[in-house]
Amino acid sequence: MADLRVPARVLGSVDADVDGQRVVLSPKDFAYFGINGSGAPVWDLIDGSRTVDDIVAALEGEYVAPEGTIRTEALAFLDALIAAGLVAPLVAPADGA
Repeated sequence: MADLRVPARVLGSVDADVDGQRVVLSPKDFAYFGINGSGAPVWDLIDGSRTVDDIVAALEGEYVAPEGTIRTEALAFLDALIAAGLVAPLVAPADGA
């Protein structure tokens, strides 16, 4: 089944590379979060227009992993970003497209 939910960064979140690590500032509480390893490419693909399927497809085109691993890890990371207040909760488009 297609996953057409569109993740979007929370307005005001800021990211930067600091000493070779991606750091994201939460506008909610001004806490900093380090994004390591495969998290940075996921963060880079979250633009408010790509669906979860689009993000996973882009990652699968770039990286090699056992089937299903990239999707599982990307969804887990999206859940962590939502819990941290850096990404809005995932919802399907209103028109079901």
